[in-house]
Amino acid sequence: MYYKKKNKLARSGLSVSLRTGQPMTDTMTTNPEHLILSIPSHPRYLQLVRGMFKKVGAIMDLPGTETENIILAVDEACANVIKHSYMNQPHGKINLYLEILPAKLQVTIEDFGCKSDPARMHPRDIDDIKPGGLGLHIIDCVMDSVHFDCASKTRNQLKMVKQFGHNKNP
Repeated sequence: MYYKKKNKLARSGLSVSLRTGQPMTDTMTTNPEHLILSIPSHPRYLQLVRGMFKKVGAIMDLPGTETENIILAVDEACANVIKHSYMNQPHGKINLYLEILPAKLQVTIEDFGCKSDPARMHPRDIDDIKPGGLGLHIIDCVMDSVHFDCASKTRNQLKMVKQFGHNKNP
């Protein structure tokens, strides 16, 4: 059974879309779940992102610490988009695309703000004690794969993958 549910709140620019082909069972190995969340580039909407990932962790039956780490990485990535791509302007759009498999979660964060230069994106030295600047380090530590795609002239994308169980790469 296939269904698509979409809810748009015109005043806030918030959009949620759920596309699914199969229930979350062992048949999901060939039919992943796809979730899409679009939020304005305002920090107050990060609570929706955190809430969505908390529910995804529960659906995937992940341990609480694993879920919290993923929430932290995604929250940091979205906060970086707000700060660096949209320069703290609240009228931009951030799209989050999730692909859920039993042993893997893929998250793509897309924005349409200032162009990012992946060559300039690197975590600061962890031994350099000062506030802020650890977002990329956290993302790199939590996620198994992180890829910046800034080749498009109109958008930036950050693709992150977290693998679970026997599929996890060392």
